[in-house]
Amino acid sequence: MKRYVFVLILTAGFAATAQTANYSSSLEFSGGIAQDGFAASAGYNYYLNRYNYIQGAVYLSFGNIKQDGFEIPYNNFTLNVGYFIRIYNSLDRKFSAAIGLGPVIGLEVVNNGNNELEGGAIVDNSSEFLYGGFAGAELDLYLSESFSLLGKVNQYYHPSSDLGEFALYAGVGLRYILF
Repeated sequence: MKRYVFVLILTAGFAATAQTANYSSSLEFSGGIAQDGFAASAGYNYYLNRYNYIQGAVYLSFGNIKQDGFEIPYNNFTLNVGYFIRIYNSLDRKFSAAIGLGPVIGLEVVNNGNNELEGGAIVDNSSEFLYGGFAGAELDLYLSESFSLLGKVNQYYHPSSDLGEFALYAGVGLRYILF
């Protein structure tokens, strides 16, 4: 009898561990406004548990910044890796909110790499490696078991940027829950 109880407890322990470790992953895409232009973000979320997840995302922004009376086109291409904590989950599981932060690395391309504008003016800013961090907030409105409408706001800090250390991104998109 002791042997059966031991096997039952051991099996129940493995089953409980397997269920608690089987959290979902998701893919997301959002588009919106960025510093003096528009941007898009695509990412993958790996859920550590029901409330915390690690996010890897690619962020692309396109815009024109005004300096000394000139409009200078720029593009940012960055990779963001962040840790997010769910801070609110509605009782009916129709709405949730999360906050997070993490490092950023990437590339800032000014005037498509050219040092001269169309009017002949010389651009002092150069294309360069970006690094820094971000803080973000995400809102999910669940449409079904597999899809949610995503609202996303990220504040980026790029100390290496010639165009400005802080850049804001606000967008909406769709999140697909894989399993």
